[in-house]
Amino acid sequence: MYSTEWVKAVRKDFPALANLQNGKHPIYFDNACTTLVPDQVIKSINEYYTGFPGCGAARSRHWFAKEVYSRIEGNPDKGIIGSRSIIKEFINAGSGKEIIFTMNASHGINIIALGMKFKPGDTVVLTDKEHNSNLLPWIRLKNKGIINLEIIESDENDNFDIESYKKKLKHNRVRLVSMAYTSNLTGYTIPADEIIRLAHEHNALVLLDAAQAAPHCTIDVQNSDVDFLVFSVHKMCGPRGVGILYGKQKFLGMASHEEDEADYVIEPCFLGGGTVADSTYNTYSLLDPPQRFEVGIQNYPAQIAAGAAVKYLQEIGLSKINEYIISLNKFMTEQILSEYGKTGWFKIIGPEDASKRGGILTFEIKRPNALGISEDLSDRSNIMIRD
Repeated sequence: MYSTEWVKAVRKDFPALANLQNGKHPIYFDNACTTLVPDQVIKSINEYYTGFPGCGAARSRHWFAKEVYSRIEGNPDKGIIGSRSIIKEFINAGSGKEIIFTMNASHGINIIALGMKFKPGDTVVLTDKEHNSNLLPWIRLKNKGIINLEIIESDENDNFDIESYKKKLKHNRVRLVSMAYTSNLTGYTIPADEIIRLAHEHNALVLLDAAQAAPHCTIDVQNSDVDFLVFSVHKMCGPRGVGILYGKQKFLGMASHEEDEADYVIEPCFLGGGTVADSTYNTYSLLDPPQRFEVGIQNYPAQIAAGAAVKYLQEIGLSKINEYIISLNKFMTEQILSEYGKTGWFKIIGPEDASKRGGILTFEIKRPNALGISEDLSDRSNIMIRD
């Protein structure tokens, strides 16, 4: 069990939890949307704005710029491990060149959707529980006649239907499998390793949306052999406006002009300053990844603080975080079902076993006065949920 002292100690890291409403401290359950930010991350953001608020060294040569570059890309002479390297190690990527800073997970998914060179007849496979960010980009491509779209329906126990998946792979020309690693609706985690293995047997690539998994699950992209992975740092105690797209280096490109790349290479969908090595009024050449995907002035303080957020989670321990949220889910499930389970108007969405829902507890209330429950909980008890 987790001691009250440990919980109190962690809560002290988050200044927002000191705010009172009706004499009560916040009980924050809206982490699937965005997490609170600890002092360690806030300090990292403030250091940028008060100490070296400049562009990166790729654009400028003064010491502000060099310090920004060191905090993101690293500086061995100063003993600084850059945030890109911290994140590389966090998911065990093979190279920092495989780590692309984005605005969020949605941005990363769209980079893949817009940058893949699909051919007529290519199919993308999703599950039936995808977030809009991993649904709308593919629907748009389908409606434009660029791809075919196949959906894997969950089985009778609301689990991933591996047999249905095998049939989709066998009877369609699947180019890409794009799925939420952990569902933001039910908390169910798909059997990612098996999904990736089967996809590769049919020459399909795999994109995993790890927005709900990265904050508390150990992810090893080399061990799983996933081709692309996205997550949002704002869901893991980090700043808003920054996310990560991981891609195997061979799929991110090396030629100087993206139109000269092989068909399997992702084409940058945004070009401009920061992506280009040289240009004339007729030609241009691109930088190597990841810079060719990081267009324009970047969110430097957020990128720096992303490393601080990852270090904070690592110091607590992902396994400890995961164990705690599962124990909390089990406790809440037992209490709610004991109180309301037999009423007929309350239903938990997803697997019955709370351990299979991770940190997600989604429920349905079939009563007319259920509208506004989240606002009511906030106003009365300073409990914050999402509806």
